[in-house]
Amino acid sequence: MPFYLAMMGLNAVRHGVPFDALREVARGTTDDEVAELLASHWRPRVMGAWLASGRTQRLEAALLESLETSLGTLTAPPLATVALHGLGAKAVPSLTTYLRLDLEHRRGSASFVAAVLERLDVTPTGVAIGDRDRRAVDGMLIVARRLAKAEPEIPLDAAN
Repeated sequence: MPFYLAMMGLNAVRHGVPFDALREVARGTTDDEVAELLASHWRPRVMGAWLASGRTQRLEAALLESLETSLGTLTAPPLATVALHGLGAKAVPSLTTYLRLDLEHRRGSASFVAAVLERLDVTPTGVAIGDRDRRAVDGMLIVARRLAKAEPEIPLDAAN
């Protein structure tokens, strides 16, 4: 609150993203708080995904669990985007799990997540990927990159 409506689903590519305000929130939010958001219901989960942009290495387990348990179109695109941006190939198993569940239960983000997998040189089966999906991934990645600048990654060995 008050950002989730502009940031849910693919809205971040369709609406003006309040980058300055979100970066300020990100700087004032701890990793534990973001992990709690990622484990919550859809509204906090959306914001947890975006707030994880600059700290994916530290929140890898929470982010991937949130992705695997996402129920669809409101949360899966931000979660998949941030996982792609921050984790790359390490996100493939969770993306694949989400895709399988989406196809089984018609959660509505299969083609977007398939386009994310395609970016990681994985060829998903059972879903058509269109140029619209690819453009959406491009747009969402721009948002993830810009939000990641709010808090630079701390190398894992520096945290110990």
